[in-house]
Amino acid sequence: MNKLLYTVFVTFIATACQQPQKQHEEVPAADPNAITCDGIGPVKMNYSYAALDSAVGATNLENGTADVNGQTVHTTKVFPNEAEEITVYWAESQEPYTTITKIAVANNFGPYQTAEGLRVGSTLDEVKQYNNFMPVTMTNFYNSIDGFAIIRGFNGGDIETNYPCLGGKFDIVKQRGVDVRTLDEIKPEAEIQSSHKLFNSIDVEVVELSISAK
Repeated sequence: MNKLLYTVFVTFIATACQQPQKQHEEVPAADPNAITCDGIGPVKMNYSYAALDSAVGATNLENGTADVNGQTVHTTKVFPNEAEEITVYWAESQEPYTTITKIAVANNFGPYQTAEGLRVGSTLDEVKQYNNFMPVTMTNFYNSIDGFAIIRGFNGGDIETNYPCLGGKFDIVKQRGVDVRTLDEIKPEAEIQSSHKLFNSIDVEVVELSISAK
């Protein structure tokens, strides 16, 4: 009987000693280069220009403009001309800039990616995998002035569920004898899906990822 009590006592002490260890388990650090709906890397959607300046420093900022659907939009490049470059789009047409409408990255050597690994440079096959193999809807390469396809939706897949803010662009990186009849069929279409037979003959990659205010 005494031996049984001794065993129970030792087990109790061992269990009690283990409890503090569980309480002090380290939480994994947040990825400083993550793409989320809160921001991309060091740039957060809720930043004003002043907050952006405070976060990365004035020497890492370059102001400019961009043409967006025929409208001149004021922008700020963070880490301009570096692999880490991020472009911020402002709602305001003049200073002070206080409202970010979009944050975008477009360098395939950049460090930014989602938790799943989606990044600039990802192939369409990889995007479909991250989207639980649901098709991706995009504008048509072949009736676009710049030749890019803008992502229009993820059709209820995992990307849409996890990142409802996410957008981007695709570009064709390789063509393997696209059938003329397929081109004639697709050219009038404003949008296409990644499940179209066209993608049996072309390889495409992500050339821009962006998050937007919803």
